[in-house]
Amino acid sequence: MAHSDLTSRDVASLANPAGLMENQYAPCRWACPVHADVRTYIQLVAEGRFAESVDVIRNRLAFACVCGRVCHHPCEKNCRRQDVDEAVAIRELKRFVAEKVGSSGCTVSRPETQNKARVAIVGSGPAGMSAALELARKGYRPTVFEKHHLAGGIPMTAIPKYRLPRDVLQMDVDWIVAHGVEVVTGAEIGKERTLPSLLKDGFAAVILATGLASSRMLPLPNINHPRVYPVLDFLRELAFDRQPAIGSDVLVVGGGNVAMDAARSAVRLGARRVRAVCLENEQEMPAWEWERTEALEEGVTFIHRRGPVEVVTDGGSIRALRTRGVKSVFDADKRFNPQYDDSDIQDLECDTVVFAIGQAPDFAFTHDSGLEMDSRGRLAFNPLTQQTSMPNIFACGEIVTPPGSVVEACASGVRVAAAVDMHLQTGSIRFNDALPEKIGTIPAVTAGKVLKFQRQAVDIAPANERVAGWSEVDHNLTEEAALGEARRCMGCGGGAEVMVDKCAACMTCVRVCPFGIPKVTDVARIDSALCQSCGICIAECPAGAIISRSLPVGDVQMRTRHAVELLPAGRKIVAYIGGFKASAADWVGQSESVEGVAKVYLASTTRLAVSDMLHALTLADGVVVVGCGQGLDRYPQSAGRTSLRVDHARRLLQSAGFNANAVQISLAAHEGLAGVNEAIRQAISQMSQP
Repeated sequence: MAHSDLTSRDVASLANPAGLMENQYAPCRWACPVHADVRTYIQLVAEGRFAESVDVIRNRLAFACVCGRVCHHPCEKNCRRQDVDEAVAIRELKRFVAEKVGSSGCTVSRPETQNKARVAIVGSGPAGMSAALELARKGYRPTVFEKHHLAGGIPMTAIPKYRLPRDVLQMDVDWIVAHGVEVVTGAEIGKERTLPSLLKDGFAAVILATGLASSRMLPLPNINHPRVYPVLDFLRELAFDRQPAIGSDVLVVGGGNVAMDAARSAVRLGARRVRAVCLENEQEMPAWEWERTEALEEGVTFIHRRGPVEVVTDGGSIRALRTRGVKSVFDADKRFNPQYDDSDIQDLECDTVVFAIGQAPDFAFTHDSGLEMDSRGRLAFNPLTQQTSMPNIFACGEIVTPPGSVVEACASGVRVAAAVDMHLQTGSIRFNDALPEKIGTIPAVTAGKVLKFQRQAVDIAPANERVAGWSEVDHNLTEEAALGEARRCMGCGGGAEVMVDKCAACMTCVRVCPFGIPKVTDVARIDSALCQSCGICIAECPAGAIISRSLPVGDVQMRTRHAVELLPAGRKIVAYIGGFKASAADWVGQSESVEGVAKVYLASTTRLAVSDMLHALTLADGVVVVGCGQGLDRYPQSAGRTSLRVDHARRLLQSAGFNANAVQISLAAHEGLAGVNEAIRQAISQMSQP
């Protein structure tokens, strides 16, 4: 028996077989900065279990709604579905389910008592609020100080409303606050309150999470002209509904995502012409491709390979931005090191200039605090402990890390909260940053057997509608699209596992697997990295020797029991509904139901065993299995295998003297909710026939 072999005793010792997945991460989870359990929350979406899905997301990610809009989704870049067709739309699914449930529908895991030390957090952005949440969960009493009148940090003050509506951001903030986090707005540290005074006022630790609060500028002639805007000032005016004064001809300096935000905002402010000038060529621009594409669609034009020299004025007004040619941006070692051509001077006519060439920390609030700076003028900081030069003052987020994304800031906040906890509880800080093994790529022979399904895309408003106002430019997935997209997930690493002490080496798993994964020597073994989680072998194994790594043992039967218990007295029917196209619209109060029917949604009916159907008959008067037709489920052989199992269950009932018609099947799950309900009614009518 191999060292890694699993036995029934091992399984009995686990509260949930899902614990097996903690030893091996799917690539999506491995790449996520907060290591969210992507596989599990998408599986829950696929089954229509939206509230549970959000709980899994928020267990790791405080800003679920925000990241559903603006995350750079490294999970998708590492999705193994790309070996088959296209990556799963993970970010869009996060957005769908987070907003479907809303902040009021999320579990608030606030401890019964929060009587540990008080901790001050300076800055209410993703890093600071994530730190506050984690501390509150641990029983601390966190207070967040925010200098503006609204909490949220850069997402509140610098991400335009057409990308991130304020009510969406507020859902995340409200949910965090519900855990016992106090937020004090309009409180700029360094004035009435200082870092030393916070410690004197009884805070056991202080976390600095002010991010990149100021815009980088260049020492150019006329740079202080009223119509030359640092980009964060420009975007902040818009965030607080104060329209900045701009002319009709706007020039944005910069080629990154923030520059695109500024340019697209200028279009919405009514500028006649908006251009973005940058050092880089088209391939080198740091802005995401979709940002560039949408900016172009909205009328922004790009001027490449030019750097600013002077803001040219005439009679007090801006006439142009003087620029020079750029020979190259990066040196041979790929380091930023622009080389200019001073013989190539060109004036770009404009009346307003927005500089979006980067952001920097604002350390003004640290003056006279005793904190040390390093040789580069940045905060002295130990990344191994998250501490500054003062042991009770910690830092996280972009004030001490390279510029990054919202989800990376959240990860930094979680880490600093752990550091504060270790420091206050033990006086010692030591992290174990080792990650579990990452599941590798899918072999071509396996990928070729996986059915291909088109990725579901969000609907983006036409450019002429987008530029007419500040409404959101893209729309959420519909429930039908979200369920279909979630079912494209292959559940990497969450598939089958053999309990070798129960295996009879009967070859059943080898015969039924549509992907050719199981191998049998002395016993059967299944490579969880290759398994596609269809569940056919689990349902077919005569010895019950195979479990799912992603589902509790007996999951279907437990869910069935719970669903039946909710039915009123009278005739009771259990309907198992599953398949790639199956509707799971049984959201409480939002969908039509069939009287006396308990609906149990499955990612696929391939996971439904004969024993599950027979168990349901101990609780109810009949069972209806509603699956998808051949080619409409995400797994090959689903329709055929499901039909065979229903026939098997009926034969067993008949041989035992029971009504075989108590189990019915319909392949109508792809016909939507109305079609499913009609199929259930017709199936029930067949149960009483001889």
